[in-house]
Amino acid sequence: MSASPIVGKPWHTRSSPLARGACAVYALLLLYSGLSPWRGWRDLGVGPLAYLTAPVPRHLTTFDLIVNVLGYVPLGALVVLALHPRTRGALAVLVAVVAGALLSGTIEALQTYLPSRVPSNIDLATNSVGALAGGLLAAPFASSLIDRGRLADLRLRWFERRPSVLLLLVSLWPLAQIAPEPMLFGSGDLRETLGEAVSALGGTWPSLDPAGFGPAEFVLAEAFVVSAALLAVGLAFASAMRSAAPRAALLVALLLAALTVKTLAHGTLFGPERAIAWLTPGAYGGLAIGMLALLAASAGPVHWRPRFALVALAAALVAVNVVPVNPYFLVNMQEWRQGVFLNFNQLASWLSTLWPYALGLALLTHAAAPRSVR
Repeated sequence: MSASPIVGKPWHTRSSPLARGACAVYALLLLYSGLSPWRGWRDLGVGPLAYLTAPVPRHLTTFDLIVNVLGYVPLGALVVLALHPRTRGALAVLVAVVAGALLSGTIEALQTYLPSRVPSNIDLATNSVGALAGGLLAAPFASSLIDRGRLADLRLRWFERRPSVLLLLVSLWPLAQIAPEPMLFGSGDLRETLGEAVSALGGTWPSLDPAGFGPAEFVLAEAFVVSAALLAVGLAFASAMRSAAPRAALLVALLLAALTVKTLAHGTLFGPERAIAWLTPGAYGGLAIGMLALLAASAGPVHWRPRFALVALAAALVAVNVVPVNPYFLVNMQEWRQGVFLNFNQLASWLSTLWPYALGLALLTHAAAPRSVR
């Protein structure tokens, strides 16, 4: 009787459709953001490749260089993972660099026709360096991540099988921090989106009296929003975890990712000197309170985590929508980078507005699902 062939685990495939899909999506995001605001196209009488021999821009800063490099590191890594196993090692890294340079070069060339953008050969060089760094980082681990399914193993060991939508939304939370808001983690403000419709129907948007808000009240309001939002997203993340997961480490990593994105976004939009302008007294007070509450609450019964997350999310959304906008924030928004905010990526603004409500729907579904099917 012949021995039956050894059948590997079904997720241990030798290629990764997920890596290929993620690579395509990330490249499209780079293209989208690189050509934002996607309006005002015109021919200025300059060739699309003239930037290759142009002098170094005077406004260039160290922060700009770092952002340009970091922005293409994920692309380089994803290209290497997407090519595996057909192309590996040094050749995969070379393809990643060429792909990063071609994408960056195309974006810079098209920026020639956008008066609000400045094409630069330094951007092309730093983007290519970022793709190289990402490729070099990913190449040694491509086999262990894909051939031996290390990521799939961790996914099944640390997280429940069913809550994929919940995990996807939690992973989008750092990106929701790109859009500048009056309060840290203050996503979900519908006043600008629905305020005119409410007025047209003869109603008024519910709001607290601005006359009753001074500096101390704004600090307390932001601390409340930050702690409630952190508790909501952290408990949502913990709701999908198994008991074997390093819960505290994963929660801290999620918070650090969100704060890193917030810092890079602020520095890019408003200048490197304003990169940590979001770190107000209310913000770091809310971070301290929220993180302590999260670590304590996430250690409780698993079936209560999505319910407590919903309560915290509802509290944060109510506060975001009724607390008056801090006038200090509005003044500084006008002072920083004159007019740049007007051209800010609308995709990030919509993500910031809609993300909390999508999370709420996912939490309702997760909380209602029987424990046995999660």
